[in-house]
Amino acid sequence: MNNEELRHQIVGLSRKRGSRYSGNIGFATYNSLQATLSRRLSHGLYLQAAYTFSKTIDNVSGSQSTDELNATKAGQNGANIFNAQDNVQQNKARGDFDRPHRLVVSYVYDLPVAANGFMHNEFFRGWSISGIVTYQSGLPFSVTDSTSGTAFGGGVGTGVLVCRPLFNPAAGANNSGNQLPASSGLPGCVPGTPTTVEQALLTGTPQHLVSLGHYLNPNFISLSSVVPNGTSGANGYGNVPRNAFRSPFQQNWDFSVMKSFHFKEGHEFQFRTDIFNVWNHPVFGTPASVALATPGTFAQITSTVVPARLIQFGLTYRH
Repeated sequence: MNNEELRHQIVGLSRKRGSRYSGNIGFATYNSLQATLSRRLSHGLYLQAAYTFSKTIDNVSGSQSTDELNATKAGQNGANIFNAQDNVQQNKARGDFDRPHRLVVSYVYDLPVAANGFMHNEFFRGWSISGIVTYQSGLPFSVTDSTSGTAFGGGVGTGVLVCRPLFNPAAGANNSGNQLPASSGLPGCVPGTPTTVEQALLTGTPQHLVSLGHYLNPNFISLSSVVPNGTSGANGYGNVPRNAFRSPFQQNWDFSVMKSFHFKEGHEFQFRTDIFNVWNHPVFGTPASVALATPGTFAQITSTVVPARLIQFGLTYRH
């Protein structure tokens, strides 16, 4: 891009010529309300429920290594700044690992057997059940615009909250900045009108969306536009907030059944069956693609964060 070097606030610090901004610009806050309810082992039952209501605010989240964040996912920019690189305050938003709600319930129950009666024998004694139930918010993510910032040497932008131009059948592959055709089944809008983050959200649970092909509606977010007095391709940055969207709510149920056998004095076998994701529900993660320049695959959810139902067996001997 011609004259890119002259558009920087500090003349000479040009991305085109290899310069990069570096500094102690990161900040983060975390606030939470944590509550735990416990029932100590009594009459064979142990129960604990832990709930966390929290909020994480930062401008860069760095690298992550928790939950499904084993690597920075699409729409999570790690330690990088979105949009204008000289304004870190604009990146202030909920962090990449923000989960407002998290509830975990765990329990163990030794099934009772009457001291007298036909059930008081080795077959009916020694049965236990246990489980862990988790409900939690999905992770936030941003949409990205690879065409933004070219007037200033590049960088990753987040798109503009303006309705896209209508789909042009004659344009063929040159529809990357336009709305999807009506055949996509997605709501459209009047080109050029301001939009909101809420309008880009598709209602309904993920299972009822358009085959999970579009968790968000790209028609309501445009690619960055040419800067004032700029030539074609000299694009500015977007105004969609960082981490404006959140992946689907998540739940998981794990369950175990155990049976202990006692042989003579001091000898015990324990057989157990563990069932992970007992209901075999899909637990969806963040969209695989959040690139606004490819509306056909934009916001497609193609992966889960918990595998399909898994059953395992175990046998333990104690002496």
